[in-house]
Amino acid sequence: MKVELMERIYLLINSFNAESKQARDYGTGDLLHHSEVHLIVAMFNHKDANASELAHALGVTNGAVTQVANKLVKKGLIERYKEKGNKKDTFFRLTKQGETVYYGHERHHEEMHADAIKFMDSLNENDVKVIIALFDKLTEKMPLC
Repeated sequence: MKVELMERIYLLINSFNAESKQARDYGTGDLLHHSEVHLIVAMFNHKDANASELAHALGVTNGAVTQVANKLVKKGLIERYKEKGNKKDTFFRLTKQGETVYYGHERHHEEMHADAIKFMDSLNENDVKVIIALFDKLTEKMPLC
């Protein structure tokens, strides 16, 4: 039974990995990769942020943010701007199309997780504690990528 549980966990991890590599359209006609969508999510959650702030929020380098941002600017999903009196920093904000991507991404997650959330709602508090403890133990041994 324990071996079967570990196999299911690895299957889940592999499914998440495969899903994150899949480019997807979130309502604008643009196929977007994981890094592009997550930068859009970070911009939605950190309004009018510069590359440094976004890099910190995502746990990546400023260069990674700039590289992905360049792609999103070309696709018309975000725009760059300078603030008056601050010639050093470049700031980013979502366009209307970028907001469409954000909300499409949220809908995608809601649809993907609906059955799992319904199942979790049926669990008692002790069941949830056991599952959390299992995930904590597995995460403890998992290297950060």
